[in-house]
Amino acid sequence: MKNSALQAPASRFVYVIVIVVALLQGLTLNATSDYLIRSSWQVPGSLVWLPMLLALFVPSVFSYLINRFSSAALWAGLLLTAVLCVWMNFWYLSEATAGHTRELSSLIPLMVLLFWLILPWFQLRQLSGSWNPDYVLLTEQYVRNTVLGALAGLIGLLVMGMLFLAVYLFRIVNLEFLSDWLNDSLYFWMSFCLGFNISLVFIRTVFTFSTGKIAGYVARVLLPLLTVIGVIAAGGLLLSVVTGVRVSGLGSFTMIWFVSLNILLLNLVYGNECVPRFRSWLNGLVLAGVLLLNVFSLLSVYGILVRVNQYSWSIDRLYGFCIALFLAVVVLAYSAALLWKRSGWAVLLGPVNKAGLLTLMAIILVISSPLADFKQITANSILAGIEKGRIKVTSDIRYTLEGLGKRGEAALAVLNENPEYSKALTYSSYDQDNRRTLREVMLTVAGSPALPESWWEGKYDVTRAWFCTESSAGGECLGFMADADGDGQDDALVCVSGYSDLSFYCQIWQQATEVTDGQPDKQVWEERDYQDIQYASEEEKQAAWAALKAGHYSLKPKVWMMVVPEPEKGAEPEQAPEVIQEPATPAPLVIQP
Repeated sequence: MKNSALQAPASRFVYVIVIVVALLQGLTLNATSDYLIRSSWQVPGSLVWLPMLLALFVPSVFSYLINRFSSAALWAGLLLTAVLCVWMNFWYLSEATAGHTRELSSLIPLMVLLFWLILPWFQLRQLSGSWNPDYVLLTEQYVRNTVLGALAGLIGLLVMGMLFLAVYLFRIVNLEFLSDWLNDSLYFWMSFCLGFNISLVFIRTVFTFSTGKIAGYVARVLLPLLTVIGVIAAGGLLLSVVTGVRVSGLGSFTMIWFVSLNILLLNLVYGNECVPRFRSWLNGLVLAGVLLLNVFSLLSVYGILVRVNQYSWSIDRLYGFCIALFLAVVVLAYSAALLWKRSGWAVLLGPVNKAGLLTLMAIILVISSPLADFKQITANSILAGIEKGRIKVTSDIRYTLEGLGKRGEAALAVLNENPEYSKALTYSSYDQDNRRTLREVMLTVAGSPALPESWWEGKYDVTRAWFCTESSAGGECLGFMADADGDGQDDALVCVSGYSDLSFYCQIWQQATEVTDGQPDKQVWEERDYQDIQYASEEEKQAAWAALKAGHYSLKPKVWMMVVPEPEKGAEPEQAPEVIQEPATPAPLVIQP
């Protein structure tokens, strides 16, 4: 890839301004990160976090763009940054308070992505005077900004670490006054901001290095490996479809990452040039991998829609669906370019990707507006799922809706109009008063004796019994008697379902005689075996569980090797171990529906 245009080193006056901006940034971040300071402002919650957003992004954009103050792109970029911060604050944090708000955990990464997408266009506008830059330069700038940001962040952390060292060093040499004075969060914030902004401006304007070219060479190694992984995975998927073996989950999140990484490496390798990057056979494999990406991108969309059909939309699923759909369209455009231009397909990468970048910016702005209110969509979807019987009303639904703010409160008001729903919303499975006992929920197997009273009196620990005693878990427990070891005497068996879609768990107790000196012999139950029974699909597991409840099962023996200690010849132990003949190991429970 070509190097971006050279920039003149920043003047001393620029560094003075950068220092002032960094100090103001540190001061603001320190104030907004302190709850006592935030709460003392006595301002609406929608304004509490605005200074933090402005302090995070405006100075950072300034350091990325500053070269000369007469640049129109600089002031346009700063104005756009401030406007976007104000808009995002009022849209996402309108219901926030001075305390912690969960919205920040998703808002800040979203804004970082948005400004990461926008910055190179303004930077290349400064250098070339055009809003339609060459795609190779645009890609180079994206890589360069990422590397410079990471490097500047590391330098900022080093400066802050030096301040930490100074604090402890001064304390060691009895300079407590100086140590206590420096040991303040204000100075730590300022040290980081100074290190970050000054190093970013210095490295960006003084050093020239082809980050895109380096990344391109690395991508040439990784892309074929990723393509081979994709081909093998596609082959496994095809084999599963042909043989009828169920695929264990669609893994939409994994496929989104896989497709995203492929798109990134493809652009680093090819750019918008048709120069062959690999040998002919390997190039053909890589291009075939581009076509295979359609399978993974469509499966990621399908997987999310399956979950939505089973339950409802959620904010996470809405974000995932937008990303998956966007990637599917990009991959489809790549495939169309490949089929149309064949060997010259890379020429179209530039126009396709620039259109994709602008579309991605537009998507972020749309989902941050009333045009696509994710909270309202989620609340409406949950109500629809409850109405159709896909979602069970529990206290978890109440917590979910409360997290949606006013939209969720409106949905809760609708549910509370139904007396049954209103009662269910207040039920908590974690409340000990609402917890059922194992005996209350234990089911019996048709045709098999129930567990004896002597077993219940022992109050034995049943693994994973929580899935039965908690109504919200939706599990079931089966307790019955069967001759598990073939000695003619029934043993106690308890099986638990509900903790996994593909398995259930069984425990076996055998009756034994407990001998105590001076006391009469006592009959007790001792756990002898446990079995985690796995199935290839949820349907098979459910069929097997239904068969077990109906009494259709068999007991098959399993073979165990016996451990026999063998002391060395001539060795005389202090006490010879007593050999006790144990009964046969209980056979595993095998369900045959």
